[in-house]
Amino acid sequence: MAEELSLYRRWRPKRFSEVVGQDLVVATLRRAVALGKLHHAYLFAGQRGVGKTTLARILARAANCLSPEDGEPCNRCANCLRILSGQSLDVVEIDGASHRGIDQVRQLREEVAFLPAGSRYKVYIIDEVHMLTQEAFNALLKTLEEPPPHVIFMFATTEPHKVPPTVLSRCQAFWLQPIPEELIAKKVEEIGRAEGFVLGEGAAAFLARRAGGSLRDALVLLEQLGRAGPITRERIENYLGLPPQAQIDSFLAALLGKDADTALGIVADLSRRGRDLALFVEEVLARARDRVVNGEADLLPFLSDLVELRAQLPRAFSRKLHLELFVLEKCGPPKRPPEEGSAPAEVQASGAPGSAALTAPAPELSSPPADEPDVEPKKGEGAGEEDLWEKVLRAAWERRADLGVFLAPAQAAYADGVLRIVLPTGFRYHYDSLREKEVLRALEEVAREFYDPLLAVEVRYAGNDGPKALTLEEAARLLAESLEGEIIEP
Repeated sequence: MAEELSLYRRWRPKRFSEVVGQDLVVATLRRAVALGKLHHAYLFAGQRGVGKTTLARILARAANCLSPEDGEPCNRCANCLRILSGQSLDVVEIDGASHRGIDQVRQLREEVAFLPAGSRYKVYIIDEVHMLTQEAFNALLKTLEEPPPHVIFMFATTEPHKVPPTVLSRCQAFWLQPIPEELIAKKVEEIGRAEGFVLGEGAAAFLARRAGGSLRDALVLLEQLGRAGPITRERIENYLGLPPQAQIDSFLAALLGKDADTALGIVADLSRRGRDLALFVEEVLARARDRVVNGEADLLPFLSDLVELRAQLPRAFSRKLHLELFVLEKCGPPKRPPEEGSAPAEVQASGAPGSAALTAPAPELSSPPADEPDVEPKKGEGAGEEDLWEKVLRAAWERRADLGVFLAPAQAAYADGVLRIVLPTGFRYHYDSLREKEVLRALEEVAREFYDPLLAVEVRYAGNDGPKALTLEEAARLLAESLEGEIIEP
């Protein structure tokens, strides 16, 4: 049974005119073939999937074609058919990643001395040539300086900066550009119709955008999705783990409206479902750019900040916390502590699945003593305590952004000069961070501005997922075991 080729291999261009998005390179190569003025070494550089090895293969056939047609290979003569079927001894493809040593290059130097077996030129196509070792490049350099007239070298690389300048200077280099999205979308629609795939409205354009300038990547996605039914934007989003557009628009609306609750809820929902937050920011940036281009100037101030955020996220120790800080910087502190594991109604309405809220135990609030009815409530006590805590949150955010983040899910109670702050279950990281010396000192300084007198600030954790404290007897026993001693009872 014959092996079925993948979609991108079946539709690989066989003529220069079929290559997409590289018109200037194609015109130069066709003219060189038509005039019979071929160079002894070519280098094709560019990102993956833009046609580097494809152009090398077409040029190899055109150089050896018995009846070229205006610089194009006929693909019908004996030489073309042998090269197309992979049976030609005169066209050798080498993977630079697995044949990168000096021994392989020395063997190649010995082979180039032999004349072609029935073709005009002996062609060596070395893919990912930048993977060759420095010694291998040095061994190849002599052959490139004085090549036999019957040999043509064709190099392909995604990282041309790793190729030594001495090698680059001896090649005719072509820098292939990413293929424009509109050309990829057009090709995807053409191949989709020919293969019998059903493409929904806007699906081809969305696929082209996700391909990032690589036609091969677009065809791989087309094949993977087309085998399982109609291709729609929603199926592409689910397959690639992308957030729905409605959720992206809700996030942008929250930034514009300074609605930290909705924005933080979206971040929490994405994190809970294991979504890539860097990819989410990338999609938010692309959507904001599209809306600005369409006339929504109010989003313009966010573009540069989103670009910077996207660049920072891969290096962040916590992408979720980094994104939350960005939200708080743009929106200020939330009006209510977020409930872990759930998203606001705006998030769930946008198409993102929500989950049942986990309620945190509330701390007990002490009331003023009953035997002092005529005493005016002290600052920080009484009916306005919730409003006072809101002011503390805002002041904490202004003092230190991370302090505002750590306090956002907390609940507080003030009585008898002591401010008790409780972090609900699931916010162990916030609790541990608030216990750090510098953060706790900043918290005390902010709290003194609103609570008088303030004798102490207590930070507690309502969960039970922290380490269990050792009793005195347990600690003594462990110490004795570690020192290989024994406990002497009095």
